[in-house]
Amino acid sequence: MAPPRIRMLLRLVHLIGSGFLGTYLYSPWSTNRVFAGAILYVVFPLMAGTGIWMWQQGRIARALGR
Repeated sequence: MAPPRIRMLLRLVHLIGSGFLGTYLYSPWSTNRVFAGAILYVVFPLMAGTGIWMWQQGRIARALGR
């Protein structure tokens, strides 16, 4: 996959994750244990991973052998 397409996909995942995180912070759904668990154990690490990947995309591509 081409680097611009990868970046676009990462940005899309990051934006969707930020929507879920905003919903968790500003809605009464934060009291729901399933939703809170999904945010804490799936969405937040996914956002951290995509953020670091977008930040260090060149280094990651070189490490993967591109």
